[in-house]
Amino acid sequence: MNLENILITGSSGLVGSPLVKKLLKRCNLIIGIDPIINSENNIKYKHVSKTLSDTKDILSLLKKNNITKIIHAGGISGPMLYNEKPNLIIENNIFFTMNLIEAARLYKEINRFIFCSSISSYGKLTKINTKEDYRFAPENLYGATKASCDMILKKYFENYGLDIISLRLSTIYGHKRKTSCFINDIINSGIKNRKITLPFKKDFCWPYIYVDDAVSCIEKCLFHNEKHFYDYNVSGPDFPSYEKIVNEISLHFKNLKVNFLNHNSINDRKLFSISKIKKDFRWKPNYPIEMGIKEYITNLS
Repeated sequence: MNLENILITGSSGLVGSPLVKKLLKRCNLIIGIDPIINSENNIKYKHVSKTLSDTKDILSLLKKNNITKIIHAGGISGPMLYNEKPNLIIENNIFFTMNLIEAARLYKEINRFIFCSSISSYGKLTKINTKEDYRFAPENLYGATKASCDMILKKYFENYGLDIISLRLSTIYGHKRKTSCFINDIINSGIKNRKITLPFKKDFCWPYIYVDDAVSCIEKCLFHNEKHFYDYNVSGPDFPSYEKIVNEISLHFKNLKVNFLNHNSINDRKLFSISKIKKDFRWKPNYPIEMGIKEYITNLS
């Protein structure tokens, strides 16, 4: 079997870091791009922390390292970041993505490009079990950048014949997450023995995916050799209420103090369908919320 040379953006992040560890067993070389140094100590891993400001720089990197596959997991991650500096969100999420895909088009040796898109591209998601043709209506700039890249990359897939897969991931949680999410906030409140008030009712549900499921999905798609479409929804195996989430976390923190409101102050988001990726890639998520939370907290210690 011919092993591949893989480029991973966001290689020190929540998804990128475990991807590096997992894929080292299946490749000749991984080039990781991230402003934060990944401390992976392996001769098959090389880290790039400098800014690659244009297509020419990226094209040179692809050629120099004979890259054959790209996983684009980098960028400003989540609507909670850099709201006072929207230009940084656009530069990191849109401009860099455009330079990356254009370099891949010019290089002509890339046999698979995985784009980590987001459920935020859809916006409110008011209907349950929606499929990949559900309209984009992002509610924030982060979602708008993901939707923009998603639509542009689809044209590269259709018009230029590049082998691209867009994975529209629901909210990812896991022990290396640096940005805020409610699971992370609840666990941190338990660690610090502080009370937390959540901005919704206890029966409020949210579509989550544990990081190991996200990584396994990306790996499955990266090496899939059969016909595929461009876009796929990706989520966990359940749709937990926050009452369920709090109950699971309370098993690990005896004095957990969580209050709920008597109304929902954030918009509801239903669980979309993942039947397409199950069928085409024969992939399914393996971490229900109780299993994901247990592993999350275990890995913190």
